[in-house]
Amino acid sequence: MDLPKWQVFLTPTRQADLFAVMKWLLFFVAPVILIWVALAILPLLIEMIRGIFTDAKRDERGRDKDDDDYDVYRY
Repeated sequence: MDLPKWQVFLTPTRQADLFAVMKWLLFFVAPVILIWVALAILPLLIEMIRGIFTDAKRDERGRDKDDDDYDVYRY
């Protein structure tokens, strides 16, 4: 009893074509993703650099951001 013949989907030619298409797809898509991520992170980076050179513990009105322990309660 002979086994039936079988066929492989990814023949060497199809596999080479698939990898060529994947290479070009990554070649064109990866820079777009990197630029998108860089633009999304840029405001955070600017805020971090601004916090290094300014007093990061104060808000825009000059009050301490961490003044919860020093609240003055008037009853």
